[in-house]
Amino acid sequence: MEKRNNGRARKRVRVRYGTDRLEKTAFTRDISATGVFLQTNSVFPPGTTLQLELHFPDRTFEMWARVMWAKRVPAQLAHVLQCGMGLHFLQPPVDWAPFFRQWTGGG
Repeated sequence: MEKRNNGRARKRVRVRYGTDRLEKTAFTRDISATGVFLQTNSVFPPGTTLQLELHFPDRTFEMWARVMWAKRVPAQLAHVLQCGMGLHFLQPPVDWAPFFRQWTGGG
C-alpha cells in the first residue's frame, strides 16, 4: 500500500470528463503523474476509456484515461461515503510529468 501512495498528491483539481464529450464535472481526491482518483458518483464501468480535461490555475491538460475501478454509493450517502473512480492516464502529454513534479514541489 505504501508503494501505491508514493507520488500521489492529495490536491483538488477540477476535471471535466466523458466518453464522447466532456459532459461531466468532478474534482480530484488525489492525483499522480500516472493517474487520478476522481471523487464523483457519476462513474463509468472499469475498462471504459474517458476523455479528460484537468483544469489548473494557469493551464489545462487534455488526455485520455482508463477506468481501473469505480464505486457508486446511494445518492443520500454520497457526501458521507467515499465514491468515485480510479483512472490510469493513457499516453499523457509529454509536458504532463514535468508539470506535475513542479506543481507538487517534487523538482
